Amino acid sequence: MFVAQSVLQGGGAGWSAVACALALSFSVAPASAQDSGDWKMQFNPYLWGSGLSGSVATVPGLPAADIDKSFSDILDDLDLGAMAGLTARKGDFGLFGDVMYVKVGAEQALGPVLGSATLDAKNVAFTLGGDYVIARSQNGELRLAGGLRYWNVETDLRFSGGAVGERSGSASNDWMDGLAGVNWQADTSAKTFVTGWAMVGAGGSDFTADVFAGLGYRISERNSIVGGYRYLSVDREDGDFLYDVEQQGLMLGLSLPF
Repeated sequence: MFVAQSVLQGGGAGWSAVACALALSFSVAPASAQDSGDWKMQFNPYLWGSGLSGSVATVPGLPAADIDKSFSDILDDLDLGAMAGLTARKGDFGLFGDVMYVKVGAEQALGPVLGSATLDAKNVAFTLGGDYVIARSQNGELRLAGGLRYWNVETDLRFSGGAVGERSGSASNDWMDGLAGVNWQADTSAKTFVTGWAMVGAGGSDFTADVFAGLGYRISERNSIVGGYRYLSVDREDGDFLYDVEQQGLMLGLSLPF
């Protein structure tokens, strides 16, 4: 089942255990269950153990700062991270939504000219879309998916300790991207399954990609735990604002039917 939305990672030292246990959540129903009756809905809170790398620019006249932070680095600097998804299914047709809010800081040494860069970023993303079964076997199904993703990114970038002296700049930018791709699920046993999605898009950004592959375990008929690996990238440039970043890392999640 597809519930993809862009986010980062889980909280300070006290969050690390939670991130390892929760960080990927989305709902999965058995591939063989084709119920054309009532809507089946799932609430899907999740965390994502992701690093952050790429280029960020907000300061006019200065080049972009290249940031490369592992998940452990991000954990030390994360102020707040909250992520959740919602899915609804009826027969072959499905709807999905996802929200992410992340506030994080990072510092990177850049050399004698720019010195060091300190980045404070707030990232909000909403995704809404739908999918439809286009192929089905005894053990699995393939769905064509599409939707829209709204981004709002606020960045505060400061340079210090280099030849250019103290320089800083802040920016807020929002945009909408269209997404298209597929999601899939296939049973490997009565209790286990493989699942994932691959989505690409553009619009306000030049290009965005969102890919996940994972292994799930059914703890009940409708509830599942899923773990896997997710890669998300977005490239947005608007005047002096640049947000060209990649996030990737392990996810782990939980689904709650209602």
